[in-house]
Amino acid sequence: MFPVDKKHCDITGFEALNHDVYRVRLRLETSDKDNMHFCAGQYLDLCLPEGKKASFSIASAPDQGRDLELHIREVPGSEFNAMILNHLRTETAVNVELPKGDSWLSMKTLSPETRLIFAAASTGFAQIKSMVEHLLANQASNPIDIYWGARVEADIYLEKLPQQWAHEHANVRFVPVVSEPENSPGWEGLTGLMPNVLADQLETVDENLAVYACGSPGMVHALVDRLEEKGVSEAQIHSDVFAWAPRPKKEA
Repeated sequence: MFPVDKKHCDITGFEALNHDVYRVRLRLETSDKDNMHFCAGQYLDLCLPEGKKASFSIASAPDQGRDLELHIREVPGSEFNAMILNHLRTETAVNVELPKGDSWLSMKTLSPETRLIFAAASTGFAQIKSMVEHLLANQASNPIDIYWGARVEADIYLEKLPQQWAHEHANVRFVPVVSEPENSPGWEGLTGLMPNVLADQLETVDENLAVYACGSPGMVHALVDRLEEKGVSEAQIHSDVFAWAPRPKKEA
């Protein structure tokens, strides 16, 4: 693990990925000899004016060194969100604190027997992107299943990227799911709530299974409930949500 540190970043890119998600590119200004600054799956805090901070998953793999990528969704009616996007769109630099988060993986500690399932909702894909690109950069042969749930197809903002992973790597499978197919003209993929689809497709459960869940507390808790019904223990499910939104205790 790397110690949390405050660093200066140049803002090197700001672009729309779809109707409400933006990709922000940052470059760490650092004299560190070691180019690795975080583990795949960790997040950072943007340090904004007036001492305010905002947390975002790092969407790039640590193997990319000083170059960082964030995926930030526009939230209508949120002054704080508007301030974040305006700063990143108009300024040339921003300070960050990183790395943060306990839901991460590393090829150095990953067992070759581990079967990986990544489950994302919305911009939770950013965290998954970091982990998958780290695995692929290091030629991991572990089975990798990627589930990405969205309300409508238009919300899946980088669909061609995981499709490319699955096309180029035999150990990768990509399963996009939309919950409102009636609002997704021409959608031919799976429909329903992503936790239900994932659980329904899970055929084998053993100690080698590891699940990384990235999304809202509601999605993550629903996924835990459905996977426990299939025999997956909560200890096999990793998510930063557990640190700030613990799973509600069930009534006896």
